[in-house]
Amino acid sequence: MDDPGRRHWLKAVGHARGPLPERWLEEGRIGVLSRGGFPRRPRVVPGDRLVLYASVWKRVFGVVEAVGEPETVDHPRWPWSIAVEPLLVVPRLEDAPPVEAIGVAARSMSQQSHIAITPSQYARAVAALASVAG
Repeated sequence: MDDPGRRHWLKAVGHARGPLPERWLEEGRIGVLSRGGFPRRPRVVPGDRLVLYASVWKRVFGVVEAVGEPETVDHPRWPWSIAVEPLLVVPRLEDAPPVEAIGVAARSMSQQSHIAITPSQYARAVAALASVAG
């Protein structure tokens, strides 16, 4: 049962000049499973769930839980960071479901680091990811 106070987010990972590699896990991009970066202080709090979205691929590839408060870090593009723990991941982006499979249009994420999603969209993401996670 999902915690009624928990919020759900779609969190972009990668950008046009720095896309996530197709075999992101094999290529050592495991950092996305321990910390999430943001350009501004996010409203994400411990216990919230984030569905990871490979922005260039327009696919969802994981679910993580926020386990820390937002904190500042020394990064020019993403000066805010949150510690996260992985719950479910798809290691190859070609196997990951398109963002539309969770009921979110890809254009919703244009120029956004993260957006709120509904509990229903979150449940659809978990189901879609679990069906291909192996």
